[in-house]
Amino acid sequence: MKKKALAGSEHSNYKTVPIAELKKTRKGKHRDLMGKIMSDLRQTPAGFAVSIPLSSTKGVPVPNLRSVIMRTATKEKVKVATSADEENFYVWRV
Repeated sequence: MKKKALAGSEHSNYKTVPIAELKKTRKGKHRDLMGKIMSDLRQTPAGFAVSIPLSSTKGVPVPNLRSVIMRTATKEKVKVATSADEENFYVWRV
């Protein structure tokens, strides 16, 4: 059954949709990578860092990797620190 359009709901360029029908979460392009890193981070003992080979990040630059890890960790309420060298990116809980 087609819902009745509200007055002014159609525009000359795009249609409108009820917000209640929209997906409220976002599946970012780095979601799988962050899931693996955060899983390993949760299992890593204090005093150790997770070492992520940059060759395994599918070309994600270090600043972008650092940014997405910080966003993910903040969302999960985990305080982390990061470091990088020419071959690896490191992340650990603080």
